[in-house]
Amino acid sequence: MEHAEHGGEPTTPSRRGQRLALPVTLALLAGVLVIGAQTEPAETRERLGRRVELAELIAAEQERARQLEAQVEELAAEVAAHEATAARGAQELNELQDQVADMAVPAGLAPVRGPGAVVTLDDSLSDWDGSGDPNDYIIHEEDLRAVVNALWAGGAEAMAINGQRVLSTSAIVCVGTTLRLNGAYYTPPYDIAVIGEPDALVEELQTDAAVRQFLSAVDEFDLGLDLETEDVLELPGQTGGAALEAALPSGGS
Repeated sequence: MEHAEHGGEPTTPSRRGQRLALPVTLALLAGVLVIGAQTEPAETRERLGRRVELAELIAAEQERARQLEAQVEELAAEVAAHEATAARGAQELNELQDQVADMAVPAGLAPVRGPGAVVTLDDSLSDWDGSGDPNDYIIHEEDLRAVVNALWAGGAEAMAINGQRVLSTSAIVCVGTTLRLNGAYYTPPYDIAVIGEPDALVEELQTDAAVRQFLSAVDEFDLGLDLETEDVLELPGQTGGAALEAALPSGGS
């Protein structure tokens, strides 16, 4: 029996099986690689994606925190500025209040307390007999002014007539038989309360020329006059009007 020749060694059945098995093995290996490529890298990408998202979230929160810190610092600076302004304003207010308090006493706006004297003037205790001038039996503004001026000259620090403080702008004016002082009206008796050194006040009343003339009228027409010194006197602060009613410049017309 003759064997056919086909350009080289004859192909045996075992070699043909090996040739057929190799492509199948390669195909199976390729499939495994494809499946691996489709599974393992997908999980890895998912983990990496989550890490990226978390990092972005952290960065965003850090940026937000920095912005909030900047806002807090800005607001704190504004609060400090307002507090400094308020402190300066409070200090200026306290200084003004101290100045007002210092000026309130000499201006007659604050109550005062100290030793002094009380001079009481009243209309005549005797009835008019029909002869002479009936006006001689009543207290006039000239009499009040004489006593008031003498008390100031004797060192009076504060003065009140019938509880009404006498200020630098006060005008003693009689309207009929009443006294008009700081816009209020008073009738006799007139109590002139003065804070000052009592002995000096009494001495000035005894030596003042205008007061001595008034004392002559007191004796002649039985006018009421009483003088008492006090260890402690309390005078109220001014409560009525204190506006200057009339004035002329010094040396002017």
